[in-house]
Amino acid sequence: MKIAYFPNQIALNGQLTLRAFLEGAKKHNFTPVENKLDADAAVIWSVLWNGRLAPNKVVYDTYRSQGKPVFILEVGALKRGWTWKVSVNHITAQGIYGNQENLDMSRPGKIGVRLFEPQHNRKPHILIAGQHQKSLQWEGQLPMDQWALEKIKQVRKHTDLPILVRPHPRSRFALTSSDASLISPVKLPNTHEEYDLNYNCHCVINHNSGPSVSAAIRGTPVICDQTSLAWEISDAMENIEKIQLKDRKDWFTRICHTEWTNQEIQTGDPLSRLIPYIRY
Repeated sequence: MKIAYFPNQIALNGQLTLRAFLEGAKKHNFTPVENKLDADAAVIWSVLWNGRLAPNKVVYDTYRSQGKPVFILEVGALKRGWTWKVSVNHITAQGIYGNQENLDMSRPGKIGVRLFEPQHNRKPHILIAGQHQKSLQWEGQLPMDQWALEKIKQVRKHTDLPILVRPHPRSRFALTSSDASLISPVKLPNTHEEYDLNYNCHCVINHNSGPSVSAAIRGTPVICDQTSLAWEISDAMENIEKIQLKDRKDWFTRICHTEWTNQEIQTGDPLSRLIPYIRY
């Protein structure tokens, strides 16, 4: 079984994870082949079709059009720089993670993450968190500035609470609404790519990227799209005035089975979960 990889189409911080994945793939009888569009499967870094990653769109479209699986590696949201997302065909709820059964209930502790208690004394503003427009995650959506305006209009139908809009650090936009304030991403000191996002707010509105998952883990209610990994614990826009955080325990355990350390990836453990759910 051949699996194609593309070493020049990967983020610099993903090199170790790709090597770990290929070592794990060999344990499952995959033979890595470089820069091929005719293998049995492919592995790519992210679904962001931008910069050095832009050529991955051709890889993704070619393999998916033939019904072949595309393994996707991505920066994790649980413990950034330590855990890495591993999925098949997508990195939203539309992807395959093998995280619905045979779960290790002690896994959160093993990877050093925890579920925060619900925040009850939150600041009263609503945070609308944007995401990158050139990602597969955003396919079929309005331009980000228009999406933000639509969300502001929806919020205003149900509450007068203050609204802050925070764009993705690498996909910024202008805001033409007097009903909300635009805030700029703030880079954390001594970091390469992390940006400060304060989840101490009434709730977070996000389409289907990391902020919805991270906010829910930190105890803040979320409103997101059904394609988000946080959809099952999301509330509805009409409830925003008195929004509630749903029971997250089982959800959090499943989320902890979507991300893995490089050591775990190298053993082939994530692949053991994914292979039964895909066809070649």
